[in-house]
Amino acid sequence: MGVGLKPLEFTDCLTDSPYFRENLHYHERELENTSTQIKRLIKEVKDLLTAAKNLSRAQRAFSKTLQNFSFECIGETQTEDEIHISQSLKEFGKLIALIEDERDRMLANAYDQIILPLEQFRKTHIGGVKEGKKKFEKQTIKFCQSQERYLNLSTKKQDNVLQEADATLDMAERHFCQASLEYVFLLQEVQERKKFEFVETLLSFMLGWLTFYHQGHEVAKDFKPYMSELQLKIQKTRENFHATRDKTESLMNKMKDVKKSAIESGPNKLYSREGYLYFMEKKAFGTTWTKQYCTYQKDKKEFTMIPYNQLTGKFSNKDTFTLASCVRRMSESIDKRFCFDITAVGRPGVVYTFQALSEDDRKAWMDAMDGREPVNFLSNPSKPEEKNVIDATGIYFITRCIKTLEERGLEEQGLYRVVGVSSKVNRLLSMGLDRRKFEKMNLESRIEWESKTITSALKTYLRSLSEPLMTYRLYENFLAAAKLDSNERLQELHRLVYRLPQPNLNLLLLLINHLHKRVRTLYACMAESVGELSFEPNQIITNVQPSSEPGWLVGTLNGKTGLIPKNYVEQLP
Repeated sequence: MGVGLKPLEFTDCLTDSPYFRENLHYHERELENTSTQIKRLIKEVKDLLTAAKNLSRAQRAFSKTLQNFSFECIGETQTEDEIHISQSLKEFGKLIALIEDERDRMLANAYDQIILPLEQFRKTHIGGVKEGKKKFEKQTIKFCQSQERYLNLSTKKQDNVLQEADATLDMAERHFCQASLEYVFLLQEVQERKKFEFVETLLSFMLGWLTFYHQGHEVAKDFKPYMSELQLKIQKTRENFHATRDKTESLMNKMKDVKKSAIESGPNKLYSREGYLYFMEKKAFGTTWTKQYCTYQKDKKEFTMIPYNQLTGKFSNKDTFTLASCVRRMSESIDKRFCFDITAVGRPGVVYTFQALSEDDRKAWMDAMDGREPVNFLSNPSKPEEKNVIDATGIYFITRCIKTLEERGLEEQGLYRVVGVSSKVNRLLSMGLDRRKFEKMNLESRIEWESKTITSALKTYLRSLSEPLMTYRLYENFLAAAKLDSNERLQELHRLVYRLPQPNLNLLLLLINHLHKRVRTLYACMAESVGELSFEPNQIITNVQPSSEPGWLVGTLNGKTGLIPKNYVEQLP
């Protein structure tokens, strides 16, 4: 007999913690194990009833199955009745072993006495739990997906859109909590029912079976005291079940109306605050938000975060630290709602940014951690010490990307607007910033590297620089120059551009030259010689250069370079 299953509390349904999920999986595995063993018992009984010549073999297998059969009861400790009931199957198996040589046909109604009740128990009760599980998993998916869509809404959305999202999330959460509570109730119920309904079915079969053996009466007489005692214990267990079932169901119905916040802030909670938060992780080229189950103990100032998502069910290692400070994140500084920053003792310079599930949730977390409001200041761009972060490898990467795009003709619509697949973009960036790998890469393959992947990688590289291409140091100078009159503005901008660090200037000129040398065809033109290009109206020709021939330009279209009449095209802005 094992230690037993940990009880499932209705309050855990509302917090939906990783520990609750793990406990739920234990119950599910135990129930599946019970269903499998019941199914095996049914098979063995059918073998007994279908062939008398196989009765001895089936009887031994049935006896062995009974003696090896086990099921766990809820609770860390078990009552004497529960122990007696759980051990009863082994006693049945021993009894069958004693009369193995006294085989005979089963009663004509044996099928109705054992097989139908067991199948009904599996289909009605265990099957009912499985249906409840499907509903629970379906509501979990809906709630988590609705939650993620809700939290990904930008602060720029209109109020009516946000209000509608609030209502949708609230409805999804209600349905999820109801499904969770009902599922736990079904699990509790079937675990209790198997103590009497399942064993009582086998007991009835045993009583009928003994009467059909010539020498079974004496065996039954010796076994009768045990069976009578077992019957009393089963009846007592049944009575206890009916006495507590209504109270349990009433508690479940009350819990459906209890707000989640009331449970999380109850006086008997181990933690001052616990629940799910989204944690911002900084990657090489951008940020990602991961779901974390977090707890906080105010007396110890201990903050714990566990990466966990109900959809994957993977339980990862937790990170625990002592809280140093908690500050609300201003919405102007991040494109996410309900965010706050915390720092840890002994981890200088490390700021953890979290997103709460709602404004009330953020307030509750900040109240628990004695959070404070941010200090207002003018949001001028910072001016860190200027560093030359653009190296030869980066410029080589940009140069090859631009060369490939121009050779393809830039004829695709929305070239710099349509984004590529993030996994491919990151792969191209990681290889592109490794000079040896990038030199061997076949960037010209349109199948492997689409144009939108290349342009997205180019934009991501520029965004990932530690400072803008025009530098923080010259930021205010460029703003001031933009306010000057036309002639003065051009002169000042020209002067400022050439004050940029040489790598920044080289990259800026490379980009300007790339964006400038494009023309759009105005009319159709059919080439009259080998060195000319043929084109249709509204096509984009790239890599445009002056030609030695008066009135002609040289450009590239669809990978082919040739002459184009100057009066047939217009310069793109």
